Amino acid sequence: MKHWKSGVVVALLSFLLSHCSPQPSVESGILVVEGATVVDGVSSAPIADAVLVIEGGRIRSLGQRGSDEVPVGATRINAAGKTVIPGLISLHGHVGRTEGIEANEEYFNRARIQRDANAYLYYGLTHVLSLGHDREAIYEFLADQHTGKTAGARLYTAGLGFGAKNGWPANPYVHRPANPEEARAMARRELVNRPGFLKLWVDDRLGKSPPFPPEVYGPIIEEARQQGVRVTAHVYYLADAKELMRRGVAALAHSVQDQEVDAEFLELAKRNAVVQIVTLAGIRKNVDYAENPDFLTDPGLRDLFSAPVLETFASKPYRDSLAKQFDLNLIRRQSEVAAKNARKIADAGIPIAVGTDSGLVGSFPGLWEHREMELLVEAGLTPMQALQAGTITGARFLGVDRDYGSLEPGKVADFVVLRANPLEDIRNTRQIESIWMNGKQIDRSALTSGMPGAERQEQK
Repeated sequence: MKHWKSGVVVALLSFLLSHCSPQPSVESGILVVEGATVVDGVSSAPIADAVLVIEGGRIRSLGQRGSDEVPVGATRINAAGKTVIPGLISLHGHVGRTEGIEANEEYFNRARIQRDANAYLYYGLTHVLSLGHDREAIYEFLADQHTGKTAGARLYTAGLGFGAKNGWPANPYVHRPANPEEARAMARRELVNRPGFLKLWVDDRLGKSPPFPPEVYGPIIEEARQQGVRVTAHVYYLADAKELMRRGVAALAHSVQDQEVDAEFLELAKRNAVVQIVTLAGIRKNVDYAENPDFLTDPGLRDLFSAPVLETFASKPYRDSLAKQFDLNLIRRQSEVAAKNARKIADAGIPIAVGTDSGLVGSFPGLWEHREMELLVEAGLTPMQALQAGTITGARFLGVDRDYGSLEPGKVADFVVLRANPLEDIRNTRQIESIWMNGKQIDRSALTSGMPGAERQEQK
């Protein structure tokens, strides 16, 4: 596919910004959502028949009906039969680099970043960490986000990321130091951009690429920690995961897949407070497509993606091509190991956060995070644990849990109203009735405007 012409990009960006802002607040300034079941993100049990009071974009109070007086003159919303959860948070997404069924680093631009931020919010994601190989356009977006000039999910970035010389990933913009001195210098240059996080790719892709040696990546972690920046790492092997945790990495993206984690791994993760972003949806993606998954029927996809793209993903030729490109039996075994490890990690009390590799080809932004929570439950976590993985754990890692990640008095009123209870069936997180940010309802239909549809395909 050809690049958009600059005028089309500017026009799309202008349209997205003008149509996807939160809707005006209620006239009284106080909003009361009453009668719903509230899963606050931090409690072990939901609040039945709850009353959620919002004032000035923040939660004024939350409790069971009768525990507090409803302010006189408040705008009241009857949410009986509904479930309210905090805005969802992902620690492993990618923005701005796909178009239809193609991916190209040269696609990366401001308009596509905005497009993906809107897609995430459409599915109730209010915070997303874009984990690696983000270039200048992301910093322009973040600057405008800081001043309230953008819409969509709040984004965070890990900058360009670091990989082995001639190693993974196949991306011309990743830093590739050959020795510890180069690694330290490259880290310092990247940290000038103040990315908030850094990303490492360390494994050898099952022997297909050179691994990233610890003596080379170690100085990157050291430089980042000196500046208060947390480092995440893409892993595959148990040995790599252990060495990364010894050296001070803050999170592991993707689960260990070569074998089940052992007592030493669990002890290192506990001692160093390492968050696990197990990325089950990302690991088993090609198997899911080969088996003709039901998630392609999700109605939101028809609003966000063009019919030809969805038809391609659902087609037998596409499924057959995956069987030729990948060892699907190997992926199944890797997925089984990753799921067992997720259960072991959760049982050990080690925090798991939702992250999916969404934003890549076929990994739908927003929907993929709901898929991850479903797979966490399949792996043996409870629906409550999966919801906490998708809310408060991510907020704590991002360092924003003072304001976000749970529904508690004083926090920003970011929440999602569901038509059914996810504690009864985790798939009910997809049953979204409304989304709220800063105490204001989001116009979901506007978030779909300008998305990759037939009209945009015709512009290419």
